[in-house]
Amino acid sequence: MRHAAGDPESQKDQDQAVALITGAGGGIGRATAEAFAAEGYTVVVAEILTAVGRGAAEALIRTGARAVFVRTDVADPASVKRLIATVLRRFGRIDCLVNNAGVLSVGPLAHLSARDLDRMLAVNLRGPLLLANAILPSMLPQGSGSIINVASQLGKYGLGGYVTYCATKFGVVGFTEALAAELSGTGVRVWAVCPGLVDTPMARLSGATSGAGLIRPESVARVIVDLATGRRREASGTALDVTR
Repeated sequence: MRHAAGDPESQKDQDQAVALITGAGGGIGRATAEAFAAEGYTVVVAEILTAVGRGAAEALIRTGARAVFVRTDVADPASVKRLIATVLRRFGRIDCLVNNAGVLSVGPLAHLSARDLDRMLAVNLRGPLLLANAILPSMLPQGSGSIINVASQLGKYGLGGYVTYCATKFGVVGFTEALAAELSGTGVRVWAVCPGLVDTPMARLSGATSGAGLIRPESVARVIVDLATGRRREASGTALDVTR
């Protein structure tokens, strides 16, 4: 049976694994949502842009997947709490959280506004922390689950013009390692994926040309899904490079 994106109550199935992806309206997030749907997961499209997020969920539903859109601002604690409560009420579980939402302002640090700095810190770093904080009370009793944080190669080395972005992505890598250590023995695993330049609108803010040696979003999505499904065996806490 096919369902409308605005009719999530009719999609209840507490036996089906659930993947929640932030920033799932486009780029890596949308490719990841499609890859999880192909694996038979229920997919939660968490996206701040209503039209984009709803469109992504409806496209998945048209393929026969079970999907729902929930408008979410990952920088807003109340919005994050509503997201988790909504998903648990409708589906009863969350098996995988993909912290993908991110923003980028390019330029020398001295030329960026405080608003630019605050937004990158809030979305790129505080957002994943808020999501993990909100989801773990339901994930830990399951004794299983995965949290996959989309970091960057710029979470491993610094680059001028990207000072704050690098700081947030270094923070994501450190958060991943520390949380994995904290959750050791619980059955909940945590990884970071660190792609280079991916063929997305964000990459084009850096002056990259679409297709010019850029990584396809589907390549990053495949690594994420392979981690969540156990096809990849890297230890929890690992920050994996994705370079092709």
